[in-house]
Amino acid sequence: MRVSVIVPTYNEAKTLPLLVPRVRAALPDAEIVVVDDASTDGTADVARGLGACVIERRGERGLSTAVLRGIGEASCDVCVVMDADLSHPPEAIPALVRAVEDGAEVAVGSRYVPGGDIDGWTPLRRLMSKAGTMLARPLTAVRDPLAGFFCVRKSRLKDVELRPRGFKILLEILARTRERRTVEVPIVFADRAAGESKFGPPERREYARQLWALYRDLNAWPLRLAKFLMTGASGYVAHIAILCAMVEWAGLAPMVGAVVAFSAAMTSNYAINRAWTFRARAAPVAPSFALYAIGALGGLGAQLAIMWALARFHYVIGASLGIMAGTAFTYLTSDRLAFRNPRPPDK
Repeated sequence: MRVSVIVPTYNEAKTLPLLVPRVRAALPDAEIVVVDDASTDGTADVARGLGACVIERRGERGLSTAVLRGIGEASCDVCVVMDADLSHPPEAIPALVRAVEDGAEVAVGSRYVPGGDIDGWTPLRRLMSKAGTMLARPLTAVRDPLAGFFCVRKSRLKDVELRPRGFKILLEILARTRERRTVEVPIVFADRAAGESKFGPPERREYARQLWALYRDLNAWPLRLAKFLMTGASGYVAHIAILCAMVEWAGLAPMVGAVVAFSAAMTSNYAINRAWTFRARAAPVAPSFALYAIGALGGLGAQLAIMWALARFHYVIGASLGIMAGTAFTYLTSDRLAFRNPRPPDK
């Protein structure tokens, strides 16, 4: 299988003469595609002298778009992406390629699986990396989704609408393809051999923007949960208002008033959650409402039980505690049963 190795560069004239021979030793027939963002140190000329295919970009910058440009112009379907700074071991390329040959859609050179490690980082930098990785976990099950060393089939990305920004193109690919056939190959990540790191505060801010865009577009579970709680808060206000009206004005018993208030608030919350929280407008109304009601009835049961147990207190206290107790159950049944259909990205 022929393989294209995509190497995005900016001022990497010192590292390419060390990198390219190691890539060729690991994979002699590889096509090496260097995508250079107008380097000022002659990187493009060095790459040509080493026999690499060179793409020079003048009006565009950014690692993610450079990687996609390289993949787009590569002559091979199987593409390996790696940094030019020798932080990724070229000797691991054959293992990544074999994983794709064996059926993986994406193979990742991973720092965070058994056998993987990071050499030369301070504890603070390790902590920051782990924090960034944890923020990405709602988007993919891959343990090192921020890696810059991976192998993917070019054809897999053909019909995927990617919105590249910043440095973390692998996360973009994993999240938007919702890829589950992944393999993580352990690597020892080394700090760059020469030059200066290009990942600073502006790149961290860009990563935060990328995360928000992916959370929003894919309706990731932290965002769904936040919207569910906001919907629940509005439903709580309506529930308590109707409960008080039933008890104080209509003269109903608090337990009966709670059932009336529950019915009204549940119907309103269902409509909002279906359209906004879970983006499940395509879900059939009758089955999804029935499943939602089953979850909500669990919450009602908790509410009535707590109101009965706290009968000596004001009925609003018992109702409020019961609503809070039933929220987690209602969310889980909504997410896993009533609105379990895939949530398409916003257009």
